[in-house]
Amino acid sequence: METVHILHTNDLHSHLENWPMIARFLNDRRAAYQTAGQTVLTFDIGDFIDRVHPLTEATLGLANIELRNQVAYDAVTIGNNEGLGLSHEAMTQLAQASDAPILLANMLDMTTDKRPSWAQPYQIFTTKTGVRIGVIGLTAPYILTYPPLGWMPLDAVATLKDVLPQVRAQSDVVVLLSHLGYPVDVVIGEEVAIDVVIGAHSHHVLPEGEWHNGTLLAAAGRFGDHVGEITLTLDDGKIQAAQAIAHPTYTLDTANADLAQAHAWLVAGEKTLQQQVITTLPRRQTAEDQAFFALQAMQKLTGAPAAFVATGMFVEDLPAGPLTAARLLESMPHAVHPVKVTLSGADLRAFVGLTQEWAEYLTTYPMRGMGFRGKLFGQMRWRGMSFGHQGEIYYAGVLLEDTKTYELSLLDHYIWIKYFPLLQKQQLDIHMETLLRELMADYYRSYYG
Repeated sequence: METVHILHTNDLHSHLENWPMIARFLNDRRAAYQTAGQTVLTFDIGDFIDRVHPLTEATLGLANIELRNQVAYDAVTIGNNEGLGLSHEAMTQLAQASDAPILLANMLDMTTDKRPSWAQPYQIFTTKTGVRIGVIGLTAPYILTYPPLGWMPLDAVATLKDVLPQVRAQSDVVVLLSHLGYPVDVVIGEEVAIDVVIGAHSHHVLPEGEWHNGTLLAAAGRFGDHVGEITLTLDDGKIQAAQAIAHPTYTLDTANADLAQAHAWLVAGEKTLQQQVITTLPRRQTAEDQAFFALQAMQKLTGAPAAFVATGMFVEDLPAGPLTAARLLESMPHAVHPVKVTLSGADLRAFVGLTQEWAEYLTTYPMRGMGFRGKLFGQMRWRGMSFGHQGEIYYAGVLLEDTKTYELSLLDHYIWIKYFPLLQKQQLDIHMETLLRELMADYYRSYYG
């Protein structure tokens, strides 16, 4: 009989305030199990990096990798915040800095039609008694947003079914690092003969795991609020018993220096970003002012005659004086991108109707998710379009016609939220190469000099 321990984290999203406790727990557990002569493996399931934290933004994630290297992770996979928030060059640099190999089976580099040079589909680990544990990595395949960045995502379940026989032939136990979300994990558990699925992406917590058709599912929440641990009891390479637990971070040991360390990381990032001066603002920019400039910037980037944005995208006012990267991050911490939508006049009319229908509710709605890192959805603002008292809609000063085709600039956040479903059915040109705050930095620089 042999005991194998698997420690796992997921969806930290640069919440470094929890990292001192998590790192201590992982290192102490590993040391204790190794001292007892037991095998221990440590994995991260993606979204370790999120550019919402000043230190992450200032280093494009390199500081996160340096912190992650403090723990002896055996392998990691990526989440959408790494894959969609960083360039090819940045991903290569981070992979080179990572002590842990990156497992990613369902992504191709469109320039080579091959897997990224820094990724491998799986890895086989061998325990002290010779038991082989195959580990596969998969990430959420955002088919609309990865290709503009030069990545081609592959269907996760189909990829798993394709890779699994190769891994099974070399393994006694198979583990999936799944940045796919709970619903997909359940499908995999029910349909695929795999032993353990460690989940992420949907930020779910499975306090004691779940069983689906003989597959153990585990997951440890988000933002470092839990740390996962799986214990496998093996006999002759076969699982005799398996247990999962998600340890709440508030139950972990703390040290007096933890809070000061987390604060120091925050200050270090802010200091670096404060040194990046973009321009000088002659007057204070409120959320309304920033929305006004954003509409112009989005039109200029996309070439669309009309644009739409909500004031909630601008979380903090920008004071008069030097405009720094730190100020922009505070005001626009989101992972959102400009989009040009091409749609018929009838669909544009329907979209306007939806915005008017939801306007009162969304103005003070505490929006969450889909790249949004603000507080409220806010008030809706337009440029290049106007509305008459009798329901008339004017586009670039001309009455809207249902049968004609129109272009509208907005942010990808509005495409994915549930309030405007018709946007997902339109022709989309998503500018994944720039975040909103990067677009605004360029615009303010050109506007004010």
